[in-house]
Amino acid sequence: MNGNLKNLALTAVLLTFSVSAYAAETLPAGNPPSETAKLMQLAMDQGSDTGTRETAVKALLANIENYQAADRNPNKGVYEDNLKARLKAIDSIWSLGEIGDPRLMKNLSKFYTEADDVIKMNLMISMGKLKQNTKAGPYLLNVAANPDETEVVRAIAFEMLEHIGSRAAVTDLLPSRATGIEKGDLIYTGGITGTISGWVSPDLPIGHAGVFSGTEIKNGKINVVIADCVPDNFKPGGVRNIYSWMNFTHHFSYPYYGNRTTPLKPTAGQRERIVKLALEMGRKGLTYSDTHGSQKGPLKFDCVGYTEFLYEAVGLNPTENSFETGWGWPLTPWEQFIATKPGIQVKTAAVQPDGGKTAAVQQSIITHNFNALLGSFGIKGQVMLPEVSTAITPEAVN
Repeated sequence: MNGNLKNLALTAVLLTFSVSAYAAETLPAGNPPSETAKLMQLAMDQGSDTGTRETAVKALLANIENYQAADRNPNKGVYEDNLKARLKAIDSIWSLGEIGDPRLMKNLSKFYTEADDVIKMNLMISMGKLKQNTKAGPYLLNVAANPDETEVVRAIAFEMLEHIGSRAAVTDLLPSRATGIEKGDLIYTGGITGTISGWVSPDLPIGHAGVFSGTEIKNGKINVVIADCVPDNFKPGGVRNIYSWMNFTHHFSYPYYGNRTTPLKPTAGQRERIVKLALEMGRKGLTYSDTHGSQKGPLKFDCVGYTEFLYEAVGLNPTENSFETGWGWPLTPWEQFIATKPGIQVKTAAVQPDGGKTAAVQQSIITHNFNALLGSFGIKGQVMLPEVSTAITPEAVN
């Protein structure tokens, strides 16, 4: 469906759901949750019987097992044909973390041995969110210290170690043989427009886009570098450079859906220009477009418009321009996601400002309740916050 047909199809929705509501992240009534969301609701409903909850958990595990089994899924791989099964598996992994049962650690570690980088990253996030889980720390530290793992996988392992208050640095840290994502690739997580995409398909919950800008080794840890754009009430807000997967996924409120690029892949020179421009713009204090009427600037952007702007600046266009015009309906991240192609892993060196030599640190743990915004899954209610470090500052101001 091209952009003009998209605008016609969504005209009826726009009559009842304004752009201001879109900007305020409010949902239209009756937005149906995905199958995975329904299973997570059943698994977390303490008012239902134990058998019902366990059946829901088993169904989530089956989503992952069915995807991971190569003999039953011949399309599994970097260039994923069975996208619905892949996204369902990722959502299921994320859901198991939200459920928080420490007994699931064994299942998640088993899946890890069969996983690609995107699946591995989501598995580690879920491991770190399992409550009263004593096995996650040693497991994550082993991944973080292992140069056979890619830089991006190790970066998220370090973050989750800090998140659970465990040892969060490695002395004489060695770089990885591969970064895992190529500089300049588009990266995706969930968000409010992921919920909007649920009107078309609840199995395409992509709602936020950014640009992968590399990794760095600093203070005995590997940090990711991401060019991003979020509402101005975030901290930092607007067009920004961030150094954590936690901030990109909005405090792990959404899964990480992977890296992609244009069908005509950027050259090495184009990638360097994309990243250089992105990092320069991230230092200028450019703001977020609440109306989404100026998605691609020059002074106000939204996340997907920002990534389009960066690619178009070097002569590439991830999404057909007709998707960005007509009736005031903005281009959504999931439209960009399905218009692009999965990226492949490349072997590049990471930056090492201090050589990775620093003493390991120990951090305290706090636990409290919060009302989790489970956005694209349409779930509300009290959820126990995973173990977190006192060093973590809330991203949102309000």
